[in-house]
Amino acid sequence: MAKKNKKIKILTILSIILFAIGILLLSKDYFNKFNSQENIYQLKNKTYYEVTLNPNNYFSNNKIPSNKYYIASSIKSIDIYFNYYLKNNFNEDINYSYYITASLKSYADNGTKLIWEKDFNLDSNKNIKQKELIINKVYNLDYQFYLNYVRSFQEYYDIKTENYLYVKLNIKINSTANSYILLTIPINENIIEITMQEDNNFLNTINQNNTLNKKEAFIITIAIIILVIKFNYYKDNEDDILKNYQDIIINTKNKPFRNNNKIIYLTNLKDLINIAINYNLNIFNYHNNYYIIKDNTYYIYILKEK
Repeated sequence: MAKKNKKIKILTILSIILFAIGILLLSKDYFNKFNSQENIYQLKNKTYYEVTLNPNNYFSNNKIPSNKYYIASSIKSIDIYFNYYLKNNFNEDINYSYYITASLKSYADNGTKLIWEKDFNLDSNKNIKQKELIINKVYNLDYQFYLNYVRSFQEYYDIKTENYLYVKLNIKINSTANSYILLTIPINENIIEITMQEDNNFLNTINQNNTLNKKEAFIITIAIIILVIKFNYYKDNEDDILKNYQDIIINTKNKPFRNNNKIIYLTNLKDLINIAINYNLNIFNYHNNYYIIKDNTYYIYILKEK
């Protein structure tokens, strides 16, 4: 029986050890960073709004806080205080842009079919790079302007529609553009209720991508190193492998080609050796054409010159 290749065995064991160390390091990074998003980013969002009323004899205070019902005809402006703060606790720069937009949308069939929309850009700031993301803006939304816009549209086409104004703070952070604060404001109704929605799922996306990218990159790197080392070692040491199996290799002057015989070319010397060992056969060598004859079939591996 041929000797085992001890160097290949040692290399395989070393590869497994390196892979295990990589998994342990990645596990530590995963639990320290991914399990708690606050470990990467510190977020404070204090965005709110209030409604300013036109002068009247019924309300003693012309400012009404959020989360109330409002008489549409009495609204002078909706004052939105964008107060958004994000910090990277690892003191890394944050690349971000933000856009404040307003979109008028008119629907038919009880709000199920969008038939018209109009977009307005209220404010923007692009390509900012700093340690902290700070947005501190006050925008006084002229409610009557959008109300008149919708009424003009309805009168022009002589239709009735269900209408909403969507005011949105869009934030693009490190090429991830799915963060926003959204206010939904009914238009052309007598009594309205304003809702505000916040979406910070981008934090989970960024954290997961950061962790997975490191994890995948590390594992792929280790795997590539293992494959390259083993492949190059194997290719560069085919002569050493053959020396270990000299007891079953026979040099011959006979070409490994016969009529009416099936020929299978192998791409791996080890496959040829395994066939010889499993079936207790000899390997014939004709000018670096190593072959086995089994059941009228030639299994051939061609050793390329280096």
